[in-house]
Amino acid sequence: MEEGMCDIFNIMTRNGVPNQAALNVMADLYDGRHMWGFTEKVIKNMKAEKVREERDDDLNKLLQFFRECKENNEHFYWDVDVDPKTGVVRNIFWSHASQRAEYRDFGDVITFDTTHKTNSRHMPLAMFVGANNNLKNVTFGQALIGDESTGLFRWLFETFKSCMGGRQPHVILTDEDPAMRQAIKVVFDKTHHRNCSWHILRPWEFELDQLYTQHKDMKLKEKLESLINYPLGPTQFEVEWNRLVDECGIAEHPAIKALWEKRERWISAYFKGMYCGRMTSTQISESQNRVLKDGYVNKSTSLHIFAKRMLDSLQHADHMDAGETHYAQLSRVYTRAVYQEYKKQYNNSTAFVIEPDPDPTVKNRWLVKHGNVEGSFCWAQHAFRVVADKDAGEYSCECKQWEHTGMVVLLLLLLLLLILLNNTTLIDG
Repeated sequence: MEEGMCDIFNIMTRNGVPNQAALNVMADLYDGRHMWGFTEKVIKNMKAEKVREERDDDLNKLLQFFRECKENNEHFYWDVDVDPKTGVVRNIFWSHASQRAEYRDFGDVITFDTTHKTNSRHMPLAMFVGANNNLKNVTFGQALIGDESTGLFRWLFETFKSCMGGRQPHVILTDEDPAMRQAIKVVFDKTHHRNCSWHILRPWEFELDQLYTQHKDMKLKEKLESLINYPLGPTQFEVEWNRLVDECGIAEHPAIKALWEKRERWISAYFKGMYCGRMTSTQISESQNRVLKDGYVNKSTSLHIFAKRMLDSLQHADHMDAGETHYAQLSRVYTRAVYQEYKKQYNNSTAFVIEPDPDPTVKNRWLVKHGNVEGSFCWAQHAFRVVADKDAGEYSCECKQWEHTGMVVLLLLLLLLLILLNNTTLIDG
């Protein structure tokens, strides 16, 4: 088999092209299998030999790749955890210069998750993920880990914190893994730990669907999801929750009891005034893992090839973000993705009514309430006091839920427009 054709076949194999698809490409290049001067068995043996070559001295090849990255950019960071008794490498962490820069800009809220079947050594992949100003996922750092114990997570979190200059995130979202929780308490002592809502709800999905069906007439699903996603505050949330479950007679249902007992770890009401970047789930980490596994790596990928494919995926994401254009007047501040979100929320905001606070002694304060006060949403039945003092540059709302719905920010913008236009007419969609 010619050297050039071997190289083409190896490139296709290394980049995840299925064996049969690679053979079909070879057949097209040769104008048919009958033109091959070799057999498929020869190709199979060549492929097996290439895999052996890639896995040979795999760890040293990985470390050499890291050294080259460091030579190319001094801000590349990597560290390994070695068993002091056996000398075996247990855990490997690295973060490229661009990832560290992303963390400086967008590292206030991160999600952390692990996944399996990404490499030939079956080492779980751990990823620290956030969201950038294009509302796109960004990965701040990654690790291949030997186990998922508290000790391991402590090493990993300490390494991540050291990599990021000691800066801790404001909020970290994880699943309910107790080993993670213990390590976070020690390492991220200034960080608020929040559990992923999806992981909390998933074990009870079947039972909740049954309850929704049984209490369809009372709109249980609509009311419960509204209560979870748009809470007023801890006290109001608990009052409304108890009222709802009592009305439906489900207070003692195992699913309801389980969700209630964990409420302070995942319900938005208990994270008021805390920037959460619109994130309530680790699914952005999981989606990053899926992208990596679907297009770049698989369970047979050697470690050094894995690290190179990880870099490929980061460069691909950077390339896609580079195409993000700006337009319209608001594009001076927002990227296109954020501007589209703004337009959607702006349209939603027309469902709210804004009127001056009836207290004549208070200036620059308005009452904001939903137009459908008879609706089933508990928050739609309340009026919120909003301060919009243009001269002092003070804008706030008592709901303290800006980052969760984005709605209050838009209402404040509307109020600002009213002030600029010197118009306090009711806004009623």
